[in-house]
Amino acid sequence: MTHDAAPLAAAGPQRLLVLGANGPTGREVVQQALNRGHRVDALTRHPESFPLHRQRLRVVAGDATDPAVIDTAVAATDSVICTIGAAFTLKPVEVYSATTRSVIAAMENHHRRRLIVVTSAGVRRSHHQSGIAQVVAYGLMRHVLGRTVYDDMAKMESLITASTLDWTIVHPPGLVSIPGHSYAVAADEIEGNLCARDDLARLLIDQLTDDRFLRGIAAVATPGLSISAGHMIRHEILKR
Repeated sequence: MTHDAAPLAAAGPQRLLVLGANGPTGREVVQQALNRGHRVDALTRHPESFPLHRQRLRVVAGDATDPAVIDTAVAATDSVICTIGAAFTLKPVEVYSATTRSVIAAMENHHRRRLIVVTSAGVRRSHHQSGIAQVVAYGLMRHVLGRTVYDDMAKMESLITASTLDWTIVHPPGLVSIPGHSYAVAADEIEGNLCARDDLARLLIDQLTDDRFLRGIAAVATPGLSISAGHMIRHEILKR
């Protein structure tokens, strides 16, 4: 599917709240949203390290799991884009579900409707994973190395789908910070192993004026993108 957007009822510049704004995807979203004329509130626990300084940008200090912080931030915005992330760990993870509970409560309280969140294609097994190696790799990541992260992402999705908001859940595969070119998107799942973060950011912002995936899952990938396993391990997994 191409990425030509179908307009929602409300279009034009908005005031966006970006959660996880200081992560690699969040920064892309903030940059591109500003470039498109939106006003952006970028929520981060470390405002001193936020690299962008632009007109129409307000950097907000706070923890996305704090209900009071989220309530205040949501009250000043039109739509919410959530790109929060957590590193793989064997310890329990609650950042996704805790943030989501606060966001849903605040959006309902302040009568805000549009919520766009990023989780991962790894939350559920794809029908495209047909080979033994793919199935084994998925099982290792989903149920061993990343189990607590993916379990909390699944809780996040359950909370969102049970809400009355105008939500869209976005499923990217492996994310990389090399430049993309144009994303491919489909309902529920898509063939492709990688997605450039700038392509993911384009999709997320496009969802503000695209109702094809309203109250559904948008699976996104960057067609033809290829990197070495060594690059993926060093730069995306080990972050070196």
